[in-house]
Amino acid sequence: GSKKVMLRNVLQAKFDKILVPIAQRVLVPEEAERVAFVSFFNESLHHELSHGLGPGIITKDGEEMEVRMALKEHYSTMEEAKADVMGIYNILALVEKGEMDAEILDSLVPTYVAGLFRSARFGVEEAHGQGVVSQFNYLLEKGALEINEEGQFRSNAEIFPGAIRDLLNEMTMLQALGDYEGTVEFLRKYGHPSETLLAAFGRLKDVPVDIRPNYPSAEQLLAEAGS
Repeated sequence: GSKKVMLRNVLQAKFDKILVPIAQRVLVPEEAERVAFVSFFNESLHHELSHGLGPGIITKDGEEMEVRMALKEHYSTMEEAKADVMGIYNILALVEKGEMDAEILDSLVPTYVAGLFRSARFGVEEAHGQGVVSQFNYLLEKGALEINEEGQFRSNAEIFPGAIRDLLNEMTMLQALGDYEGTVEFLRKYGHPSETLLAAFGRLKDVPVDIRPNYPSAEQLLAEAGS
């Protein structure tokens, strides 16, 4: 098992200062309005949980090895993308099983799409970034995401869950088989940003990339509480 510690106030600051402004610039207005912190928090949590799920130790050519050894320099990119996609898949599955409130579905996909833009702004060639681009391109190809004439993104609610399932299957099978050549081909096909996607990133230049957390000392907190 694994233990995750999530700092709600830090995530709330990222949501307020970064995710909401991103959503307002890259999503169609009706979907930007549905972005919600409850989805952002749960997507972040399930992303981290998903790193502990899926293939880890595999057998390839009769040799036992870690997936990271088989996928080499592309492991981090594929693992980060897998965690994004599996996180959404798991939430959808938990809602279907009645373990999570179905109310989250209203905000889940718009928040996920805005979150992809947030992650990719650390660099499209960085592990998170290239993995994010792969998600965009795959979901656009399958019709789960669409772009209007203004370059704004919208989701297709009917297609999206199935496309997420199929994308997760492709990613986890590449890991399970230790398929280095298949991973190279997957990233060659999906891992490069289109001009439309780059233009959307260009509209976010004045939005902060990240926050600067402030960690006061225990003594400072006690002093402030006393005053």
